[in-house]
Amino acid sequence: MRLSHKHKFVFIGKPRSGDTTIRQALDPYSDSVSTDKGRHNHPHAPASMVQQYFERMGWDWNSYFKFTSVRNPWDMLVSVYSFGNPDHNGFYFWEKQEYNPNKKMPFKEWITKGKSWDFKAGKHLTDLSAYSLSYSALDDDNTFLVDYVIRFENLESDLTLLESMLGLKLNLPKIEQDKRDDYANYYNQEAIDRVANLFWYDIKYGNYKFGMRSEERRVGKECRS
Repeated sequence: MRLSHKHKFVFIGKPRSGDTTIRQALDPYSDSVSTDKGRHNHPHAPASMVQQYFERMGWDWNSYFKFTSVRNPWDMLVSVYSFGNPDHNGFYFWEKQEYNPNKKMPFKEWITKGKSWDFKAGKHLTDLSAYSLSYSALDDDNTFLVDYVIRFENLESDLTLLESMLGLKLNLPKIEQDKRDDYANYYNQEAIDRVANLFWYDIKYGNYKFGMRSEERRVGKECRS
């Protein structure tokens, strides 16, 4: 999460969707960064949690420009898996007490059995849904809480557009092609269908399809898996 009271913006970070690049671009203008204490300041705190924090602080949520990012979920989940390196119990490398680096969960098994962290409840979900746009941007009544969504696939041009929206000069990193193997190679039909069912909101919102060409995916160096 990034927050600026002076420039009236709130960025809701979505894992492996260009959020590191975006946060770094916003850092010079931000009053609150992810190193601050409090769950609402976590890099990936959902909009509903941040909105509740605004209410507690007496700040006018509607007067701020809120934005997040989205990525083709089939591609995004390969990035989560490659970065998090889940073990045979589904724990990620940052969960140091439980993590077993010697036994890795295969990707196709992880798609079905993998966990994700629910910031609102403070516990693991039994599926990967906390990586979805719906988790990041919707409240419990399915109200969309953000004003703009950056597409990971258009990261460079969307960040340039964001500059004009915010009226700020952002220090934009050089965006390069992702050289990771084509994400489609990780999937079988069962895994494809599992993601389609679990991430239907992201797919509908971004008009995504399985098999988007690798050269259409672009990412900053610091966001690569």
